Amino acid sequence: MQVLFPEQKLPKSLSESADGRLKIVDEIQNLLQAANIAGANNLSNNSSKQSSEELQVESKPRIDTDGNNNNNAKTDLNGRIAVESALQASIHTHTPFAGISQLLPSLYLCGAGVAMPMMLDQLQVRFIINVAPELPDTPLSSVTKPLYLRISVHDRPDSDLSVHFDEVADMIEEVRQLGGKSLVHCVAGVSRSTTLCLAYLMKYAGMSLRTAYLHVKAIRPQIRPNTGFFQQLRRYEEQLRGTCSVQMVYYESLNKEIPDVYQPEYRAMEEFYQRQRKALKRH
Repeated sequence: MQVLFPEQKLPKSLSESADGRLKIVDEIQNLLQAANIAGANNLSNNSSKQSSEELQVESKPRIDTDGNNNNNAKTDLNGRIAVESALQASIHTHTPFAGISQLLPSLYLCGAGVAMPMMLDQLQVRFIINVAPELPDTPLSSVTKPLYLRISVHDRPDSDLSVHFDEVADMIEEVRQLGGKSLVHCVAGVSRSTTLCLAYLMKYAGMSLRTAYLHVKAIRPQIRPNTGFFQQLRRYEEQLRGTCSVQMVYYESLNKEIPDVYQPEYRAMEEFYQRQRKALKRH
């Protein structure tokens, strides 16, 4: 994981320690306050009005990274209350820019091809997460100078993305509490970036994995985290909630297990496969 601030590059090891995580949170706060996001004078009046209405929430305690379970529980609860309130409010499930999906008033999901500085400036994005090591760095605005996080995880079932779930979710939530918006992208906005958004929704919106998936699917139909990432999300849900809302089911036509939320897309193929097997047996 690599965090870049305007005209500054932090060592990779920083984000791997508790002290480093606290320092990152402090840097986020300083960065957003310096940018004066609430005013956003260089952006359109309409966008500023919408942002201020959507992001009026009570101040929340700082994210606790020292391992204190009680304080973490309070922080998670406060975050969930605020995000649930945002979900109940009227929000846009699309943006003026094709390919950028708005999951919450403070969270966007897209592919790399549409993550352009002009668009992100108009959307008032202040934190960009790039989960595509095979691509060059995301082009950043020289006007707003957003916070930038790069995560090197390839889209393979055996890649471990779960090691980044907590830290990325905490940083997105800290940005939201400070009045900012975050955008997560990989190559296509289908697997890796979706997985991180689902982890955030589980931790801070109080959603089950099933509810989070259906919420994002309704907004961005093309999402499809690979089966390895979905298994990691299932374990993360068990860690957060003590239960798992999505089960893995074996599909003979695919010769592998898939999440049961994928069944509507594969059921017809599986039924056709089984009919063909029965027909072959009769002959």
